[in-house]
Amino acid sequence: MTPKKTKKLLAVIGLWLVTATCSYAETPAGKSAPHTFEDDALIRVNIHQLGVDPANQQPVVSLSDPEKKRIMLIWIGLPEARAIYSELQGIEHERPLTHDLLARVINKVNGKIKRIVITHTEDNVFYAIIVIKRQETVVEIDARPSDSIVMALKFKAPIFVSRTVFEKMSIPLEPQEGIEVEYGLTLQELTPELAKYLSFESKNGVMVSAVQKGSRAEKDGIETGDIIMEVDERAIENALAMKDALTEGKPTLSAKIFRKSRFLIITLRPR
Repeated sequence: MTPKKTKKLLAVIGLWLVTATCSYAETPAGKSAPHTFEDDALIRVNIHQLGVDPANQQPVVSLSDPEKKRIMLIWIGLPEARAIYSELQGIEHERPLTHDLLARVINKVNGKIKRIVITHTEDNVFYAIIVIKRQETVVEIDARPSDSIVMALKFKAPIFVSRTVFEKMSIPLEPQEGIEVEYGLTLQELTPELAKYLSFESKNGVMVSAVQKGSRAEKDGIETGDIIMEVDERAIENALAMKDALTEGKPTLSAKIFRKSRFLIITLRPR
């Protein structure tokens, strides 16, 4: 799928998902040899949002350029989406999962992930490499983009995309409007699949995918990944209901939040 085939973008908690007839996926590791790039052939990107494609309920991670003018979407697997979410939220597991084990092995041999690079696409599949440095030796490991992103988060390593790939596959990031911008948060519909991998057992709620620094939302204590369940004891069924609650004109609102497997009550001051 090229950006021109994208029918529309859905603003979801800061993530813009594409609904279309087909999508790019990621590759199993080991199919393609690593690539070496000059720095000017790469563009550094940031994780813009993690969400679910409403068309097929598949997790999607979006990567943005430094200016946040364009994003590139990669459809990923559920286990990898959980791992990325855990890293973004700082969740530690009682026993090491696969990515935790790999990180421990790299640390044990005094290695460090220098960067990851999404190198190219082939047959609707994204390819990536993990660049590992140990003493004076640098090794490039073929890997799936999702696994590579998890490891980059673990080692606080930069994420790069081939400039050619990003220019070809990215789409414009349209500005938000209304109360979300004014208050400083971005909302995403809580689909059944998203609720499942967030371990959230409820049909009601809307997820916060981004909180603007210095905004009233941040000062009120809202965090990325929060699920807003109720406002003034009224169930929040979707993003529209949350926007309505914020625009009612009340100076303060009591919100029930689900965060990292806990329920919290916080006070919102939208005005």
